[in-house]
Amino acid sequence: MVKNTLHAFDDRIEEMDMKYKKVLGSLAANLASSTLKLNSRYFHRIGAAGKGSLRMYDHVLGLPDHEIFSPGKEYCVVLGHSNCLSSDDDARLDPRGAALRIISNNGDAEPSPLLDLTLKTGNAFHARSIGEFATWFVCGAAAKEEYVKHSPHIRDAMRDSLRRADSYTELHYYSNICRLFRFRDGKEMYVKFKLRPYDRAIGVENGKVEPIGVLPPETGAIPRDEGDKRPRLFLADDFQQRVSSPDKVRYVLQLQMRPVPDDETTREAALDCTKPWDETVFPHLDVGEVTIDQVLTKQESDDLEFNPFLKCPEVDVIRATSCNESASMDHGRSVVYAICQHLRKKKPLPEAWRDFLNQSDVKVDLSGCPMAAASVVKGVTLVRPWYFTFWLMSAQPFLQVFLPYFVMGLVAFAPLNFIFYLNKIKGVEMVYLLPFFWIWSGILAGLVCGVSKWILVGKKKQGKIEPIWSFGIFMDTIWQAIKTLIGEYLMEMTSGSVIFNVWLKAMGSDIAWGGGAYIDSMGAALNPELMEIQENGVVGREALMFGHIYEGDEGKVKYGKVVVRRGGLIGSRAVAMPGSSVGSGATLAPLSLAMKEEFVT
Repeated sequence: MVKNTLHAFDDRIEEMDMKYKKVLGSLAANLASSTLKLNSRYFHRIGAAGKGSLRMYDHVLGLPDHEIFSPGKEYCVVLGHSNCLSSDDDARLDPRGAALRIISNNGDAEPSPLLDLTLKTGNAFHARSIGEFATWFVCGAAAKEEYVKHSPHIRDAMRDSLRRADSYTELHYYSNICRLFRFRDGKEMYVKFKLRPYDRAIGVENGKVEPIGVLPPETGAIPRDEGDKRPRLFLADDFQQRVSSPDKVRYVLQLQMRPVPDDETTREAALDCTKPWDETVFPHLDVGEVTIDQVLTKQESDDLEFNPFLKCPEVDVIRATSCNESASMDHGRSVVYAICQHLRKKKPLPEAWRDFLNQSDVKVDLSGCPMAAASVVKGVTLVRPWYFTFWLMSAQPFLQVFLPYFVMGLVAFAPLNFIFYLNKIKGVEMVYLLPFFWIWSGILAGLVCGVSKWILVGKKKQGKIEPIWSFGIFMDTIWQAIKTLIGEYLMEMTSGSVIFNVWLKAMGSDIAWGGGAYIDSMGAALNPELMEIQENGVVGREALMFGHIYEGDEGKVKYGKVVVRRGGLIGSRAVAMPGSSVGSGATLAPLSLAMKEEFVT
């Protein structure tokens, strides 16, 4: 099925299986409801942010040649630190986060985000897949404790993420989830990211918390230690002071790489974010230095929207089709992030995401949101005067029947008179003359059809919009009736021949002569001047190529060109909508559909 790029859909959702959609939809709806109630982020609500630069080291031993992470390159960056669940007190025990946005410096007036990395304390996450995360999110404490008895590495991942922090800048942050790196030589590798303090004396164990019970309690509910008199937001204050100091805030960006495994089982194990990679086998490489020298205001920090799905061809997100795949953790969370950020920012929610939420088991009340108005479809009233109605019910149908046959009669009159002349005067038998009369009158009718097209309709241009009750549309319906009659008389029989191509050409179609374009469908003559068939292009039997569409948008008919590029094929009974194109050598399969503005590759 060919999809319309202008229609509201999300390819991340489209490629999920039904169970994946159900699980992720329910998770997204739960977090969306919480976002609406809190009018804030569910996770990582408070923190501090700044901006600065990332400078890649001139020499990195063991790093293949890469477009983004290449020696000597410099980028602008934005860095945000936060607590995971604690929303009112930095002194609570909590996993700490670091979100790093790398911004391209390509000389454009408006630099664009290149890559968003979300990292946290602890070298592992407590859920392998989005399915496990959703289950963990809704189950109770007793069920979680029972689960970690059989999976102690999950308990260790949760414990290792907790940090008793004195400063955001003295902790190590891990991506846990890996990305696919594509190097300039075509090689691909799995890569994880890490930010470590510039000061090597600050070890990975800094701020680590001793085990508390089978599982630590919900971190947002862990109180600060008795006697701790520090301000509630002391971590944010400390970050601002360090950024403003002469030494600034400095980190080292590290990469941990491994080859993409050949077999599925090993790939799943490599993508499992609950188990860190062995650093003796896959060591962290220092690739660059991050310097933060400017503090963002609280409002600027709150306005930040880090998107885990922001990527580039050289650093790609690994896709998943099932909620049980390890890759679903990164793939699925990007959808949830995007939905919650739109709700928090009061942005219009795309139709695909509204449908996604509405299909879940958890119902989200969007009635109080500004974006609810975006889903209201305006009623269209095609009001017309009484005389228009009278005309449409009486004169127009009469003309659509009478005029085509009148034209056909005029066309056939001269050839018919001629064969009568040959039969009566020359004595030629009528049985020999009738086939010639049929072909002669049919070709003449085709030429008259082309002339009447230019007289009645003229040339419809791509992008033109006409009211459905306009005079132009009325004249078009008259010509369509003439074309239908003449097509049934002879021209449809000539489809696939050079005669048919000449007929279309006479009516304005752009058909390549030298490359042998083949057209075997009257459906190409709906709006002939909006058809372009390039060299070796093929239009199969009974295929429909619409150059116009009525969308119900205030009663307007819109026009768009349909293009079959060099060597392209539109299969039998396929449908191509206005603005669609079949690429060079591409195929729109039989009985399939290319939506408006769609490019088929």
